[in-house]
Amino acid sequence: MTEFDLDDPVNVSTTAGRIFKIIRDHGPLYGKDIVRRTGLAKSTVSAYVDRLMSVGLLREEIPDGMKRRKLKVAESAGYVVGVALGQSHLSVALCDLEAEIIDSVGGPVDLVREGPEKVLNRVVSYARELEQRAGLGPSALFGIGFGLPSPVDYSHGVPVNPPVMPGWDRFPVASFLAQEFTCPVFVDNDVNVMALAERDKGAASDLAYRKGSFLLVKAGTGIGAGIVINGEIYRGAKGAAGDIGHIGIDGDTTLCRCGNAGCLEAVAGGRALAVRARAAAREGRSPYLAEALSREEALDAETLARGATMGAAILVLDEVFSHKNVGMLMRKISD
Repeated sequence: MTEFDLDDPVNVSTTAGRIFKIIRDHGPLYGKDIVRRTGLAKSTVSAYVDRLMSVGLLREEIPDGMKRRKLKVAESAGYVVGVALGQSHLSVALCDLEAEIIDSVGGPVDLVREGPEKVLNRVVSYARELEQRAGLGPSALFGIGFGLPSPVDYSHGVPVNPPVMPGWDRFPVASFLAQEFTCPVFVDNDVNVMALAERDKGAASDLAYRKGSFLLVKAGTGIGAGIVINGEIYRGAKGAAGDIGHIGIDGDTTLCRCGNAGCLEAVAGGRALAVRARAAAREGRSPYLAEALSREEALDAETLARGATMGAAILVLDEVFSHKNVGMLMRKISD
């Protein structure tokens, strides 16, 4: 990694990192734009910009017909690896410094059967494969970001009491990978990572520099939320603030994979929707789903999405929200 003796440019809590991030997320920018977004003095911004340029992290461009130069990230000055670990799939991507995906690789995974060491060794193998395919040396990686389907102790990079990941509790994910790579490793809950992506590059990016607040809800195999308050992820005291999938639904006794009964995920998660979809198909309440089942097509979220215009998805979701307390809980979450 490029040495940077004023501040660590990867760490957005530093002045240099903050300036770098603003240029990455909103560039190309004029110097006055950076001053406005940071609230720093012009001389301070100029000093940090000069230093970032001297180590090759920023470059200038001159728009057509303009005399003043804009600043943007030097995309190929370094690279980062992103890891998305779901309950049944692993994806690893190589990105440039503007968060554009250069290459990716992945495959199915069984978190419980394989266990943390085997899964993380696959992460290492995939990352090395991406480095090799891109022709990168060991110092080209600036950082690794890892999203886990679990509450996470962010400061230590470990999963904490994961409801559906037995054997992973307190496993040192960050330090395991740090032993293999000479760059910082950041581990967080997967939906928190999604919320950060929306904050920096997606639907909420206009809120970011104004320290906006929003909620992102992911409904897949599990259900989780990423909570952003004043521009920062809110994790809660134990890293489980967004773990809404295992909030209990009053009066429901459906058994959840975590071992408890009546969890929101057990009633409205992906597996629950699939069960209801199969029932609707077998009972003749949805010709579309019945046809899909006869073709031995998986009755998953993708199938429901394709059939939404035919009422299949609405039929299944109507069953889910017929549970009065599910509707009340989802309204509370949206509020």
